[in-house]
This record gives sequence, structure tokens and C-alpha cells, in this order.
Amino acid sequence: MSIIRSAREFFGLTPMDEIADDEYYADEPRETEREHYSAHREPAAAYEPRRYDYQRRVAVVPVVLTSYRQASRVGEPFRDGDAVVFDISGMEQKEATRIVDFAAGICFALEGKMVKIAPRVFAVTPKGADVDQAELERAARVR
Repeated sequence: MSIIRSAREFFGLTPMDEIADDEYYADEPRETEREHYSAHREPAAAYEPRRYDYQRRVAVVPVVLTSYRQASRVGEPFRDGDAVVFDISGMEQKEATRIVDFAAGICFALEGKMVKIAPRVFAVTPKGADVDQAELERAARVR
């Protein structure tokens, strides 16, 4: 019977002696104080890019266009951050319409603003530029 008893003890089917019980449990210190974790967490601060208070002085570039091939004379300074006043009075109606459409497109893409200064004279100003109407009219030689 000792083989059967040994097998029962091996598989834990017999009660353990109290003395054998003590071997498995050492005197462990009891936790007297628990750390209390709060369920409420503060959300992380949202990331925002650093903003500087300086404002670049915007140059006003006057341009007189005679064909659609000169559209880059409006687009390049505007892309660089300058205001552009362009006169299309010497152009045919179809080409003038294409220039206005081009200027409206770059204004939309670069979040700028387009204003009409005089008949067939327009201005595009970049986002955040502080250029008043009088300065644009002076560059267009309307005033």
C-alpha cells in the first residue's frame, strides 16, 4: 500500500501534515498600509507648436500681366509670403479669367485672401499678413 499512498501524496490527494504545512509557509510580514491609487487621471496636456509673437513685414509686390504665361510672377512672391497686387487690364478676357482663377487657387491652397482693388486689379495677401487696403491701392497706383 505504500506505493498507492506515495502516489496519493504526490498528487496531493491526502491531507498534509501540519508540520509539512509549515515548511511551505514562512512568516511573511503583513501589509499594514496600502498605496491608494486614484481612479481619476488627469489628461495629458495637448501639444501645440510654439508660437512666436514677431510678425514678418510683408512686402507688397506690384505686377502688371500681359499673358497667362506670366502667372508665376503672381504665384512665386505669394508663395514666399509677400502680398501681390496684379493688374490684368492689358489682357484679353479669357486669359484674365484664367489669371484670376489661378490667383484664387493659390489663395485657397495657401489659406490667403484675395481682394479686388479696382476694375481688373486684384491683390492676394498671405495668411496672417497685416496689409491694409490703402497700402494695396498705393502699390497698384490707384490712389
